[in-house]
Amino acid sequence: MFHSRSSRRRFLGMGLGAALTPSLLSLLSSCAPGKNSASSGWDGREIKFAHGAGLCNMPLFYAAEKELFAKYGFKGTAALTPMPADVAVQLATGKVEMAVIPFTNAIAAYAQGASFQVVAGSGVEGLIVVAKPEIKSFADLKGKKVATFQADTLDVIVYDYLQKEGMTYDDVEMVYLGDSTELLNAYVSGQVDAVSHIEPYATKAKLATKGNILGNGVDIYGKGYPDCVLAVRNEIIADEPEMVKDVIRVFFESQYEIESDFEEAARTTIDKYYKTDMASLLASAQAQPPGVDIRDKKDFMYGRAKSMMELNYINTDLDDNFVNFSLLEEVIAESPELWERVKMKVTA
Repeated sequence: MFHSRSSRRRFLGMGLGAALTPSLLSLLSSCAPGKNSASSGWDGREIKFAHGAGLCNMPLFYAAEKELFAKYGFKGTAALTPMPADVAVQLATGKVEMAVIPFTNAIAAYAQGASFQVVAGSGVEGLIVVAKPEIKSFADLKGKKVATFQADTLDVIVYDYLQKEGMTYDDVEMVYLGDSTELLNAYVSGQVDAVSHIEPYATKAKLATKGNILGNGVDIYGKGYPDCVLAVRNEIIADEPEMVKDVIRVFFESQYEIESDFEEAARTTIDKYYKTDMASLLASAQAQPPGVDIRDKKDFMYGRAKSMMELNYINTDLDDNFVNFSLLEEVIAESPELWERVKMKVTA
């Protein structure tokens, strides 16, 4: 029988350590930070990034495939991440030094004592709720099954939409699944009535079922709201700030190239990173663009932390150290050309 994986209250009680299964521990031991890759012949500084599967990760994926990090003297690798929730585990336990991660997952890990900070953005918008053709509004979801990832931005946006409509999670049956393909298949096969998903999978869900988009976040959050962010462990920020700044520069360069030629970016990343067809990937390009400069979105992220507290995902307020845009500010001041040429940025 198809059912929810776990409750929100159980999620809070599990903690990060409970997610460290033997198989994941084995994987993480092979992804220790700072190790050189003998098999690739690389003898310089290597950074392994944990990551998710959505379009908001494309700046990292594209940069890794195009070797954009090389000009700054190091190698960036998109390390294998089994499940979306494992990104926070890898970062929090120090098995990777950096991660591209939905900011709500970062909030959940940070609230449990993880030692990292959000230093920049990666992708914006693209949180999309798709429902069966007969479901026309959020009010129509009452008593229906809604699938998504737990503690993710995709989870919180459903909660925020329901709150806007005067509803709660008691009015729907939330179903929490493990990965992007499983989530898409559950909806397309009719096991759930609606799905809250990222691109390019949300577009695939809509096209496959001729479903309705109930919301894409812009109407309640505004344009340019963040999804994935670049998070870096505190010791790396303290010991290697120039390297962190170079990573931010690479993300700006990757954003520019993606914005300039998305078809090339799609060809570079499909199959290896995006398990979808090219038509769906191209169709999703505008829904979830890259966005490194999210300096004006700190209050937005802290506002979503309040929703997470109401959902029992966290039990303490975020302190001021969760977000640190000082290095992003320095990059923009030192390399203004990188900021000036990208499309998605803070409006002066």
